[in-house]
Amino acid sequence: MRKWSTDEIIKVVDAMIGRTEPAGDCAIDHVVEDNVRTLIDVMDGCLDRMYEAATYRKSEYGSQRDVGERAYAAMLEWRDWLNDKEEELA
Repeated sequence: MRKWSTDEIIKVVDAMIGRTEPAGDCAIDHVVEDNVRTLIDVMDGCLDRMYEAATYRKSEYGSQRDVGERAYAAMLEWRDWLNDKEEELA
């Protein structure tokens, strides 16, 4: 089985969830809001999976530790990114 690229996965998720950018039209934005809720749920699930992977960062097994360290590092990068974006949105 061929491994999908990140861009391909994002395109599929975008197509499945639908538009997430508001249009300024109540009829459209009602659907957009539902799509954003779905995207939030998907992201929550992905973050849960990443957290679970990060719990292995102190494993006695090298391969598990490597996965855990990478997941933990990604979570820290996301935290920093979110903090930067929060300042922009304030």
